[in-house]
Amino acid sequence: MTEAAEATDAQIVKMIVFTVGEQEYCIPILSVREIRGFEKTTALPFAPHYVCGAINLRGIILTVIDLAVYLNIQPQANNPRRVVVIVESKNGIVYGLLVDRVIDMADVNIDTIQSVPEEGSSLSGLVTIGNRMIGVLRLETVVSQLVEGMASA
Repeated sequence: MTEAAEATDAQIVKMIVFTVGEQEYCIPILSVREIRGFEKTTALPFAPHYVCGAINLRGIILTVIDLAVYLNIQPQANNPRRVVVIVESKNGIVYGLLVDRVIDMADVNIDTIQSVPEEGSSLSGLVTIGNRMIGVLRLETVVSQLVEGMASA
């Protein structure tokens, strides 16, 4: 493999694409541990409003964030395809993201991601895949707000 080909490959990140309401978002596939069907969660008292509860994943208790509530988006009503995407942040925190459905996997060139100007935004940018505009979710912002929200409760 030539050096130019290796440099190009290094800029490609495999992303998992999912919907929340009518919007599409993606996260790096390497952050995803597994995808599982949505099950009833156990309520967590004094948790932030976007936390729908906790689930038991093979003996590990995980907090589940309802991304529709977190992102202030109307979720798809009566959607039987809602799933929980189990993710791990860079600092090792494992949690679940409740999404309306997983729709795709895509190879994204990081150079094509258009940055979002908002400081502290949950999106690191937007990327066009085909004719679709997809938000690139910044997991570190989501988890830091979750940790801060749980600590202040």
